[in-house]
Amino acid sequence: MEACILNPFSSISLSLQEAFLFFDELQLSLSIQKKSNMLNIITRAVKYIVVLVSSHIPYCNQPAPSATIAIDTVSAITVPKLDPGDTSRFVNIEIDMQKAQHPSFAFTDLPYDKTKGMMLMKDDALRSDYTFVFKILSGGTVNGKRYPGFTFTDGAGKEIGYKYSFAINPNEGHTTDINNVSSWAQINEMIAKGHGFMNHSFFHGGTDKLKAIKDAEKNMWRHTHYRMTEIAPPGNDEGYVESGLALGYHMIASEFGEPVPDGNNSPGNENMSWGSYIPMTTQNFKKVLISRTNLGDQWNREELKNAKDFIDYVFTNPNKDKKLIGAAFSHGPFGDKKEQADVFFEFINYIKNHPENHDSAWITSSKDLMDYVGTKAEIVIASQHYDAKTGKFKIVLDMKKVNPNITNRNLSLKVQGGEIVGVKAQGAKEVTFNSKTGLINIYKTDRSKVVDPFKEALPPQIVSTTASGKTLTITYDKPVAQSKAEGYEVTENKVLGLKGNGKIWQLTLERPVTKSQLFYYRIQRGDARQANQSTLRVCTYAGSPIKVI
Repeated sequence: MEACILNPFSSISLSLQEAFLFFDELQLSLSIQKKSNMLNIITRAVKYIVVLVSSHIPYCNQPAPSATIAIDTVSAITVPKLDPGDTSRFVNIEIDMQKAQHPSFAFTDLPYDKTKGMMLMKDDALRSDYTFVFKILSGGTVNGKRYPGFTFTDGAGKEIGYKYSFAINPNEGHTTDINNVSSWAQINEMIAKGHGFMNHSFFHGGTDKLKAIKDAEKNMWRHTHYRMTEIAPPGNDEGYVESGLALGYHMIASEFGEPVPDGNNSPGNENMSWGSYIPMTTQNFKKVLISRTNLGDQWNREELKNAKDFIDYVFTNPNKDKKLIGAAFSHGPFGDKKEQADVFFEFINYIKNHPENHDSAWITSSKDLMDYVGTKAEIVIASQHYDAKTGKFKIVLDMKKVNPNITNRNLSLKVQGGEIVGVKAQGAKEVTFNSKTGLINIYKTDRSKVVDPFKEALPPQIVSTTASGKTLTITYDKPVAQSKAEGYEVTENKVLGLKGNGKIWQLTLERPVTKSQLFYYRIQRGDARQANQSTLRVCTYAGSPIKVI
C-alpha cells in the first residue's frame, strides 16, 4: 500500500499544485497589501472550478478505496507505550514570597507570557519532514551541513525548541515507502521532541469522512500511541469540518476554498477565522476553523520573500494586541533540492531575529496550542491561600475536568502583589519562575488518560446504498433516528422524501437512479444520529457510488 502524497513528479498533481499555489500567493499578496476583497472572491471561485475539474483525478500515489461500505481496515498491534508522565489529578504549587501584600495570580493568554507566535504546518508527512525540517529545527546535519537548531526561552531561563505541525496520512506507506515519506521510527522521534501531527485523513481523501478520519486515528495510534486532535482537511474536500467537529476535533486548519467550510462560512453561520492567524484573546476555542496561508512548496528565493512578508504581516498586524498566532503551511521543502534546506533555515532564522520578536514569539505546534487553551479552560482552582506569617502562597489546581486526550498540561501564570523567592510544585514534572516578572511555568505531561481510538463508540455508518428504480435504500450498521431528507443528495436527481426506521431507510427520488449517479449525505444539513444516543451523529458521505439493481 503506497503512501498517499502529492507526487512532485506527476504532471497532473504538479499542475493542480501550481494552480493552488498561484491563487494562494495572489490571495496572500492581496491580504498583506490590504487590497479589495473582490479579487479574493474571484480567486476562490477559480479555485473551486479547479477542484470540480479535478475531483476524480487521483493526485496522490495511492487513491482511496471507493467502496461505500464502511469496513474497519485498521487492526490493533502492540507497540511500546510512551511514558505516561505525571498522572496525578492535583497540582500543588507552593510559592515563597517576600514583600507580599494580598498576592494574586492569573493564567497567561499564551504560554510563557509570550505576546505573539507562529503555528507552522507541513502537509503529507514526506521524508523531508524529518531529513530537512526536523533536523534544521532540532539541530542536525542536512546534506553534509550542520545546523544549530532553534529555541526560545520560557521567560524564566529554560530553552524551548521550535515546534512544527505535520499533517499526515498515516497509512502503511510509512512502512513500505520510506524513501519518499517519513518512517514510523522518524515519526516517533519527532513526537518525542514535541512536534505535532495533524489528521490529514487516511488516504488523502475518501468519500466516507468518518472512515477517513477514524482509520487515520487508529493507524497513527497503532504505530505511535499518539492521539491526533487537530485536522488539516486534504485538498478542498468537503465533510471534514462538520464531521471533525462532531468527532471531537476543535481545531481545523485549511485554506477553506469552497466547499470545505460545510456551511460554516454561510451568512448567519460564520465561524471562520480568516486572516491566517488566531487571535488568542478573542478566539472561540470550541471551534477553531482557521485559514492558513500557503508559503509555497519550492522554497526558492522568490517564495522566501513571500514567506518573510507573511511573518511581517503577523508580527506587525494592527490587531497584534489580540496576541496573534500566525497559521501557514507548505508541502515543501522537498528532499530533491539541496538549496531548499538553506532557504528554509533562512526563513526560520528570520522569525527568530525579527525586530518585533526579541524572544516574545511562541513557535508552537497545533497540539501544544490546543492543549494549552484546553487545559486552561477546564482547570479548576481548588484553593489559593496566602499565609502572611510564613510568606507562603499556596495554590491547588484540579485537572479532573481536563479532556483526557490533552497530554501536554503545561500552564503559565503570573503572580502579583509581592516578589517570588522560590517555587515548588507537586503533581508536575518541572517548574520554572522569574522573580522579576512574577512568571511561573508549570510543566506537566499526562498520557495515562488518552482514549484508545480502537475502543471508542462510533456513530452509525452506512453499510450499503442500493437503488431500484426511483427508490434508494440506505442500510446502516446501527439503528438510526432522523427526519430531514435535505441531508441527502443524489447527483443528477432530486430527493422527494425520506422514510424508514432502525437500520433501513429509503429515499424516494424524482427519476430512476443510474450507475453514474453518486450519493451524498451532509452532516450539517441532515439530522441522522444513533437512536437513543443523540451525540453520535452520522458523518458526511461525499460522492459515494450507488449499487443499481
